[in-house]
Amino acid sequence: MDLRQLRYFCAVVREGHFGRAAASLGIAQPPLTRQIQNLERRLGIELLHRTQKKFEVTQAGLLLYERARRLLDGADQAVDDVRRLGSGETGRLTVGFAPSNAFTLLPPVVTRFRSAYPDVELELRQLTTSNLVTSLESGSLDVALLRPPLSSRSLQIVTLIREPFLALVPSTHRLAARRAMQLRQFAGEPFVMYSRAGLPLLHARVMDMCRRAHFSPRIVQYADQIHTVAGFVDAGLGVAIAPSTVTRFNMPGLRILQIAETPVPLAMAMAWRTGTATGLVRNFTRIAREAAAAWQAAQPREAA
Repeated sequence: MDLRQLRYFCAVVREGHFGRAAASLGIAQPPLTRQIQNLERRLGIELLHRTQKKFEVTQAGLLLYERARRLLDGADQAVDDVRRLGSGETGRLTVGFAPSNAFTLLPPVVTRFRSAYPDVELELRQLTTSNLVTSLESGSLDVALLRPPLSSRSLQIVTLIREPFLALVPSTHRLAARRAMQLRQFAGEPFVMYSRAGLPLLHARVMDMCRRAHFSPRIVQYADQIHTVAGFVDAGLGVAIAPSTVTRFNMPGLRILQIAETPVPLAMAMAWRTGTATGLVRNFTRIAREAAAAWQAAQPREAA
């Protein structure tokens, strides 16, 4: 059945007048009248009982109006749902993130995205960087927040923020009262280090910083997470180097200092499969860029 004819018929019944119905539809009255007549001929039944100046809706017409209204509402809803899905306003988005993201970009990105798109079902998965890349490539993740560099050629990668490295010492340490220090001052100090297996990128970066400062760290404790490293320093086990994520931690025994050598910052990026940027992914990446800009602007100058 022609949905246009049903719309015309419903407009006539709703308005109770052919002229007003035609005006509401934005068409002339004669074509409207012809469409109603064609509908009646197709059904083989009178829908509107006409007199000289008015009409009455027949029982069959009332039944058709009730059923047609439901059908048209369903069609309108279907079109709206499809458009909203295509524009990324509804649907399901699976987002992966590295553990350190939980203290930096993930909270503001999720908050902004849920506020802007409350009808999107957002699934969050914490994985290691290598597993994030594998999951993106296989399609089990739509987008991920992670640490570059990445070796995959099938992913689109955008850097969101760059975190400076800072020095961590216990509150009782001889350097605790200072605002900045040179890395060589950590030579011979008990050192809390990221494990090579758990955080290979941070392990390599910190080892390289120490090498450039002409010393090998005297490692007394390994840890697999940034907050664990900070916690060990807070407990007095040693000193450490960490990205500015640590400024989010509230640890009374921890002191954070600038590094005079200003090591190359640690990047945080967003990645998704090339050529698969759906409306959901486009909306998420836009929100992530906005959140990253706000996060970067809010960082203290001492950590920028």
